[in-house]
Amino acid sequence: MADGWASSCDFRIEGLEELERDLTKVVKRCPAQARETLKDLGNDFKKSAKKRAKADLKSHKRKEGQEKKAISKKWGSKVVDESVGMTALVYNSARHFHLVELGHQLIKNGQVVGFVEGKHIMKKTREQYENIVPERFEEMIDDILKGCNL
Repeated sequence: MADGWASSCDFRIEGLEELERDLTKVVKRCPAQARETLKDLGNDFKKSAKKRAKADLKSHKRKEGQEKKAISKKWGSKVVDESVGMTALVYNSARHFHLVELGHQLIKNGQVVGFVEGKHIMKKTREQYENIVPERFEEMIDDILKGCNL
């Protein structure tokens, strides 16, 4: 009885070649789509950080003849290829940005008279993006799968 049941249980799987072809398309599209998503996220993060800096920082009066190198004009972003993936890098190249971000000692007449708290612009913006980044990558994956009919 068991032999008769086993021989009557034939089944056939069709469409595996099609699935394999679609999955290959997905794998090929991922790096380019990930690069584009990272680039967009980096640019959006940069805009948010720049906006936060503009709101949190007060402008300083400068002596006549001094060149203005404001933090607001020194933002940049780029996608960096690494051996196992990619990273979106957002930065501010102002020489004193680390002092504004992390805080610094206040010195007058050669004496430490206090501490200026950091504004934590990057940290606050990073916290703002903790939920945005996963959502954007989920959207990216959905777009790739839809584009490959999966």
